[in-house]
Amino acid sequence: MINKSRIFALLLASLMLLTVVLSACGNNDAASSSSPPASESASPSASPTPEPTPAPTPTPEPEPAKIELSVFGSIPEEAFEPQINKWVTAKYPNFNLSYNCACILNMPDLKAQKGITPDIVYGAAEGDLRVLLADNLQTDLTSLVDSGIVDLNRFDPVSIESAKNYSGGKLYGLPESSNPMVLFYNKDIFDKFGAPYPTDGMTWDQLYDLAKKVTGTKEGVKYRGISMFYRFALLNNELSLPIIDAESGKAVVNNDSWKKIFDNLSRFYKIKGNMEGYEADSGLELSKFYEQKNIAMVLSLSTSYKRPGFDQLNWDMVAAPTFSDNNGVGYQSFPTMIYITDTAANKEAALQTVGELLSDEAQLAAAKEGRPTHLLNEEVRKAFGADVPLLQGKNTSAVYFNKFAPTPAIHPTLTLNYASILTVEFEKVLRGELDSASALKSAEVELNKAVEMELASKK
Repeated sequence: MINKSRIFALLLASLMLLTVVLSACGNNDAASSSSPPASESASPSASPTPEPTPAPTPTPEPEPAKIELSVFGSIPEEAFEPQINKWVTAKYPNFNLSYNCACILNMPDLKAQKGITPDIVYGAAEGDLRVLLADNLQTDLTSLVDSGIVDLNRFDPVSIESAKNYSGGKLYGLPESSNPMVLFYNKDIFDKFGAPYPTDGMTWDQLYDLAKKVTGTKEGVKYRGISMFYRFALLNNELSLPIIDAESGKAVVNNDSWKKIFDNLSRFYKIKGNMEGYEADSGLELSKFYEQKNIAMVLSLSTSYKRPGFDQLNWDMVAAPTFSDNNGVGYQSFPTMIYITDTAANKEAALQTVGELLSDEAQLAAAKEGRPTHLLNEEVRKAFGADVPLLQGKNTSAVYFNKFAPTPAIHPTLTLNYASILTVEFEKVLRGELDSASALKSAEVELNKAVEMELASKK
């Protein structure tokens, strides 16, 4: 029989153990319920960083307003895009250039028939400036240039001096290209006579001696040593002599300086045999040089090589000769200019246009095409004729060898062709009808008569 007291003791021990277990469970639950979550027990933190506000979408810059510019020029219409428009619109796409070619209407007729006065006159010669002056359309660009749109220090100083001489001391336009005098020669004739070829840097006396060596008869053919496009030699003379005084409108040719020019040029035609077959028309003389091939040398404008027939000639060129006492100064550059008119509504935009046409890039392209530059940039100068097949292997540096003579001031309103009048008198010397002094006296009389007639016609 189980001892009742032992059973009671076991029951009591079990009860006590159960009590301990239950008590432990209760304490664990209490601990669990009273302990805050980790997030709550941590120390308080700063407020959450708000999301950044997205940057506002930038308002697009308004497109520049369109600027209309009218250009008048002597180049063909098909040359307008590659020679003018592409350079300007690449830099200023809001510039809209229209072109009017002088080959269709001259400037007065353009205004009369279409009511158009151009903002820009491109490739202008002396006569174009006189048209502007006659209608008071010129404008002085000095202040605009000084603002920095165009840097005049990039140009040959003589070219800027000439531009100011054209403008009565102001600056109506800027030089775009030039057409200087050079000496062309036929290599085959020199080879026949066993004479040395001409060289850059010759004086007039040296050329005179050389011309005598290649004047004569070889294998039954008579050869002349030299001819000249003397109208341009007179007009662009290396002493910067005017024919008409810019202020008085009177002839200024009856003097020792002009006599020096007449005596120097005429002596070449007095070389024995050098007048045989002579034509008073200098254009015909030039044609004989490359067609009949019986003239050893010809003094002419550098663009003469473009004439049909030059490609059939074994030729080259050198710098025009100079007077030994003139410090290496040669002929005037015979510049073509770019003018801005006084009626241009936006002169700043017009000058920006001109500035692009005179940029290094545009002038480099022009030089490669055979248009001599007025810039001092050697890269541009050396590129002259690089893309012209007929100039490959030629002495193209001849166009820049001499220093250019400044172009003298011109009379603002007289339009008579005074160079032609002077040329007529010079030809009398060549034919032996007058000496230089008498021819210049006659030229003075004839020029003043022509001036009086023009002035009378304007009254």
